[in-house]
Amino acid sequence: MGNHDYDPNLLRALDDLDLPGVPVEKGEWDRVLASARGQVNAKQPGRKARRSRPLLRLVRSAAVAAAACVVVLGSVNLANPAFAESLPLVGTLFSRINRSEDTRLRSEQLNQYAQTVEQTAESATSPYTVTLGQVYRDEDWMRLSLVLTAQDDSLVGFDTIRADAGGSMPLDPADASGALVLENGAAISQEGVGWFTRQDERTFVMGLNYPMFLYEEDRSLSGEQVTLQLHGLVAFNVEVLEEKTKEWGDSYQHLAYHDETPLDGDYTLTFTIPEPGTEGIRTFDGPEAQNGITLHSLTATPAAAKLDIQVPAQGSIQPKLTTEDGTLLKPERGEGTQVDENDSNSDYRWTYYFDTVPEDCHNVTVTVYNIVDYDKPDGYEILAEFTVPLS
Repeated sequence: MGNHDYDPNLLRALDDLDLPGVPVEKGEWDRVLASARGQVNAKQPGRKARRSRPLLRLVRSAAVAAAACVVVLGSVNLANPAFAESLPLVGTLFSRINRSEDTRLRSEQLNQYAQTVEQTAESATSPYTVTLGQVYRDEDWMRLSLVLTAQDDSLVGFDTIRADAGGSMPLDPADASGALVLENGAAISQEGVGWFTRQDERTFVMGLNYPMFLYEEDRSLSGEQVTLQLHGLVAFNVEVLEEKTKEWGDSYQHLAYHDETPLDGDYTLTFTIPEPGTEGIRTFDGPEAQNGITLHSLTATPAAAKLDIQVPAQGSIQPKLTTEDGTLLKPERGEGTQVDENDSNSDYRWTYYFDTVPEDCHNVTVTVYNIVDYDKPDGYEILAEFTVPLS
């Protein structure tokens, strides 16, 4: 990396991206850098500049360094769930996505609490139809489920479809496949990478996640119409070369792509951002303290588990959440600020997001690790462990 790349805003944007767990080649690095620069340069009307803060990305799913890009057409009506549920797959898309992408614990709750929609988008240049199936939103996240169906056998033999955007990230996030474009032209970027995964020879499903808390610092976006675009679709087969989950929950996956085949067609969907849902939410309110670590709260919505915790400045600290039966809740994102910015030894207050807690689980264990050596299986120490009820 040359000196011109040492821009603090650029580095923070790079840290926001899902980077591989293995070194990337120059071409892939160029894509990552272009994506980060696009986020730094994007104009977001109505938003204030965010204060610099340390950011810890907890999940490293390798093989896709830059976020996928997507485009959409049409309008969505959330008022007719009966019609939408009559469409193939639509009413249970989150369960389908669950089986395909191993999101495990979200699916049934999202099926129960998500709004079902009826909008489809077609392209005159392709035999494919994209349907926006379900929308769920809590105070922090919005989850979308989509299904792609083929009218012919052109997708037979493929297990995955991604939005490639010609192999490079656009400088303007609003041009990215999968971005939600607001009425004022600003864009909400998806978190991570969304892929369509095969249900049968003509049907593929995908889930997209959007961190709404990053875009609502000045105003609520509820009720605003947004446009979702999908373009640059590429069908391929994926091979898992290596994957592992460490004791403290950090994940690594190394993938290889085969038989990459571009698909024709751009797809656009428009819909209205719903109000945050209030059903199915359970909480633990602290504080509870152990060994200098304070657990302030844990909130479980149908979309995610949100952990609010305060830890010492020293060390490389990561939390893990497990259910009553020992199931590990997959980490999504973590970010925090120092309690006293004028004191370098001040504690950090962190917010972490994990896969959500099953509704039949009433107690969650929060284990806090200090990572001494990431490369060693036993390179950690346990600093605190809390078992807390959700009600």
